[in-house]
Amino acid sequence: MMAIIFAKKSERLKDKHNKIICNETMINRISRILYETGLFDKITLFTKNFSLQCKYCDVLYDHTNGVLINSILYCIKNFKEFFAVGGDMPLIDHDIIKELIDNYNKNTVSVLNHNYYEPLFSIYNYKIYDKMENYINSGGSSVKKFMELNNISY
Repeated sequence: MMAIIFAKKSERLKDKHNKIICNETMINRISRILYETGLFDKITLFTKNFSLQCKYCDVLYDHTNGVLINSILYCIKNFKEFFAVGGDMPLIDHDIIKELIDNYNKNTVSVLNHNYYEPLFSIYNYKIYDKMENYINSGGSSVKKFMELNNISY
């Protein structure tokens, strides 16, 4: 399985992915943690921030229009299956990643944390593509709402 780190330009905290946390940039910290799990064949940074670099992963520029759900749909179409992580989650750890991967049953799954879906701490796959595309085409734009409607949780 591959991991995809989603990172867009932040409006509230400029250049947040390059902020130093524990002597490394946030994006390098996240990619290093993913790399060190040994669970992923490939780690890719998917970003609309064309100046963002990543030490432990490939960089793929996001040219999709719209919001996060459009980026996720693009990645499902092109990669079929992946573990999605937010580019602003420097406190992820090996244990929770391993638990999610170990319990993955080939259906799209998201962590449900205190009744709150975590769309950027989820596993997506091709089985959800048509439903997500239909949701977007009918005017839907919220990944969290899509997950609620489809009861996608771990």
